[in-house]
Amino acid sequence: MGFQCPDCNKKTLAIIERIGLPSDARSDEITLQVIRCGGCNFEGIAIYEESRRGALDSESVDHYGYTLDGKELKSIISLIKRCPEPSNSRCACDSHEKLNERNGYGRWVRPGFTAEQRTFAINL
Repeated sequence: MGFQCPDCNKKTLAIIERIGLPSDARSDEITLQVIRCGGCNFEGIAIYEESRRGALDSESVDHYGYTLDGKELKSIISLIKRCPEPSNSRCACDSHEKLNERNGYGRWVRPGFTAEQRTFAINL
């Protein structure tokens, strides 16, 4: 069973590519994911962020998606496919370097993300 698609509402949304990125000022774990619906062929980006900061038994998880234009999405897919170790957040390849941009506060900058884009929760 997949995640719920934001377009057709079927549980056919799957992660088709992913790359782990180094922690930032907010999150201990960051994974950039490419998602596609097997029902309606919707495509987009998902972000999985996990923070284990604070009390010993506390953790915070954010898993959300957003839309990108086709050209930018293809560029991200290409970068992920060129990485020799996409699950290794400490990989020093060009793809990791390009996808790991940080702002002045030490936060990871989501590729292609703007405040005007449609965002959605990734739900089972």
